[in-house]
Amino acid sequence: MIPEYSEIGSTSSSESQAQAQYLETQLTNMLRKVDPEITELNEKCIYRVPEKFRRVNPKAYTPRVVSIGPFHNPRYSNGGDNLKLMEERKLKYLEKFLNRNKHLSMKGLFLRLIEKEKQIRGYYAEPVSYSSDDFLTMILVDACFIIEHFLRYYTGLTLTERDTLSEPCLLSDIYHDMILLENQLPFFVLEDIFNSAHPGMIVEFPYKDVKGINDDYAGPITDVESLSFIAITFHYFRKYNHYIIEPAHIDRPYHFIDLLRIFWLPIPIPPESLKSGFMDKLIPSASQLSEVGMVFKASSSPGLFDIKYDHHMGVMEIPCILINHKTETELRNILALEQCRYILSPNMTQYLFILDCLVNTDKDASILIDNKIFINWLGDANAVAKMFNSLCSNVGLPFISEECFSLCDNLVKFYENPRNKYKAIFYHEYFNTPWKKASTSAAVLLLLLTLIQTICSVISFF
Repeated sequence: MIPEYSEIGSTSSSESQAQAQYLETQLTNMLRKVDPEITELNEKCIYRVPEKFRRVNPKAYTPRVVSIGPFHNPRYSNGGDNLKLMEERKLKYLEKFLNRNKHLSMKGLFLRLIEKEKQIRGYYAEPVSYSSDDFLTMILVDACFIIEHFLRYYTGLTLTERDTLSEPCLLSDIYHDMILLENQLPFFVLEDIFNSAHPGMIVEFPYKDVKGINDDYAGPITDVESLSFIAITFHYFRKYNHYIIEPAHIDRPYHFIDLLRIFWLPIPIPPESLKSGFMDKLIPSASQLSEVGMVFKASSSPGLFDIKYDHHMGVMEIPCILINHKTETELRNILALEQCRYILSPNMTQYLFILDCLVNTDKDASILIDNKIFINWLGDANAVAKMFNSLCSNVGLPFISEECFSLCDNLVKFYENPRNKYKAIFYHEYFNTPWKKASTSAAVLLLLLTLIQTICSVISFF
């Protein structure tokens, strides 16, 4: 019980000593209860999406049909009924995976997981409250489900009626759930379990006598022993691999979202090129820049942030990006990972910051759509504008690369150039609507005709 003191600031030396001793004891006891791993941040890479991001678009972070890991598991948490339906199918996939190698046993896999349980838990950014038995069971079932699903997708078995997940709409939802930050397992766990089954693994290909059935599938596997989990993962997410990166050329990712971030923006920002603080002035919108003479062109570069600006020509080249119903989910989850872990390498953050500035209205979006920079599958330019306007809501950008800072600064200078400003004023006054264009053109034509008539009169007079 804490000692009572009658008047603050009027205690004796002995009372001060007693109070200080009491407070030290209380705080020491609190420190003993803290998870010792809470300060070990190096491996923490699977996060709950911060609420300030989630509330903007909760569906972009929430699994539809399958939970992976502890955050949404319906057996041990408040996962929805739609997630519970997949739990039985997970067990069927676990059984199918175990049957791929007669020497593979659940006991052996559990022994491997038990050895690494502390490391696995350390990958999650918050303490996982599951018991050891529940946690290890969940990890094994979810890991084997992912590996079996990836193998079936790799070989084309997902096309057949023998696959319980062969419905196209279900496959699309599973794909969506695999790219959610809160729905991840550590990659090393998946790789370790795959390698345990690899020697002697049976990899079924359902169309052995048909060549080139579908470019989406790898076809018959002639060398099972050389097959790796990173290879089938690259195949599963190959549409994001814009640079055609080979598995051997990257470090092992922490999880699938980390891999997608590498695919989208593989070149890290050098720490020495980072600038702290923020831009004094925001980049003008695409329509504002267009009015002062800026020309937008689609770049053929596969890298999203490979944005080029020619100051002398007034030309801005931006790599094209496909915008469909999946794009917002993909960008939001990569952005959330970057905000939680890669604040000193804000590739995606600064890329979206630039697009957020360029696209304020459907008019801005239309300019980039018309110039083939946005491949718009949403059908509505206003929907594209709303998406980019909301992506950076509540997002922090405390550091920015020197290259990005220079680009933003040059765009502001181009817009504020007096010559370009007068051009914009002239455009607004005389050409910003069809009626003004017609009336201005008529006035100019009338002026020219009057001038010609005057010249003709002068000539005839002499």
